[in-house]
Amino acid sequence: MCICIQFMRDRYTGSGAMVSVTCTHDSHKVFDIGQSTPDPVEFDVETQASARLAGRCLMATLYRPVQCCCQNRVRGKVVVVTGASSGIGFAIAQDLASKGARVYLAGRNIKTGQDTVLKLYKKTGNPAIHFLHVDLQDFSSIHSFVKSFLKCENQLNILVNNAAVFHHPAGLTTDQIEITYQTNYLGVFLLTSLLQSAIQQSSNPRIVFVSSEAHKLVTLQDLVAFKPRQLSPLTTFSDYVKIYGISKLALHLYSQHLVESLPGVYIGLTNPGNVWTPIYRHSWRSWSLKHVLIRLWCYIFMRDAQEGAQSTIHALNAQNPHSGQYINSFMVGEEKQPYDSSLVQRLVADSVFLTGLPATSCCGDRC
Repeated sequence: MCICIQFMRDRYTGSGAMVSVTCTHDSHKVFDIGQSTPDPVEFDVETQASARLAGRCLMATLYRPVQCCCQNRVRGKVVVVTGASSGIGFAIAQDLASKGARVYLAGRNIKTGQDTVLKLYKKTGNPAIHFLHVDLQDFSSIHSFVKSFLKCENQLNILVNNAAVFHHPAGLTTDQIEITYQTNYLGVFLLTSLLQSAIQQSSNPRIVFVSSEAHKLVTLQDLVAFKPRQLSPLTTFSDYVKIYGISKLALHLYSQHLVESLPGVYIGLTNPGNVWTPIYRHSWRSWSLKHVLIRLWCYIFMRDAQEGAQSTIHALNAQNPHSGQYINSFMVGEEKQPYDSSLVQRLVADSVFLTGLPATSCCGDRC
């Protein structure tokens, strides 16, 4: 039994207030309890972006979803969570550990990871919490992680691809790939591909990608035109949002490919909403009044990590989730039109080439 009640406003804007009641078998009803406001006045792009961020933060605060109350369906499951040392990843890992899952924390800071294991053990009493080092900005590190994991386990029930960066200084990884794109997409692609065999050998396996509404702020043309081996010009906040959005859009196309290639595996995409976590550590760093006020606003009005984890927790515990569906920050699945299959296959083929995988390792005969 799963009952989740949310109060929301459409797209975090000023349109009618909505109440959504989600119950078993993925059914839900939405009741309009408000009236739409007049069309907004047109402003320049930067003003619109600032207003959108402020509006989303405010609405997320006023209409916070309750915690997912789904029945525990992760007890005894073997789970890998990337980026689990802080923020949303930590909240997800804590929930999994408290429900009796066997949790592997995947992160790049060994000391922090080991401390996180002890912290989670003290909080949950679960002794089956482990840390394994991985750096998504280094393909060789991902290969090493998978080898280490497979020495410990022969199957993987759940993979939570949570780790990501935002507003990261421009640069290329050791693999000569744009940092944000490799961390948020190509590294995730490689990790998921290498773990695919272990995932398929488990019962009721699930792969969940923590996504973002930013994937709606870019176009397929932006993704096609993007050059992973070239430094992106990152001079404005909008530039950082764009590269972040491109990396998340790539995840959506890749997830469609997985849905088609792995019919026995649940593939989920989740949106945590606007959450104040260390992902913003590169943003608004100066002590100027403007930056101080922005950080203070975000701290007050953005969701905390526990709230941001709820959509992913829902995807991990829901009884019969619809594979390939995008679960928004209010734990409601959004239907979407499929992407052009030729674009999906092109992305996958390019990803195989860039990560150095053999052509049949990610999807059998489909590449």
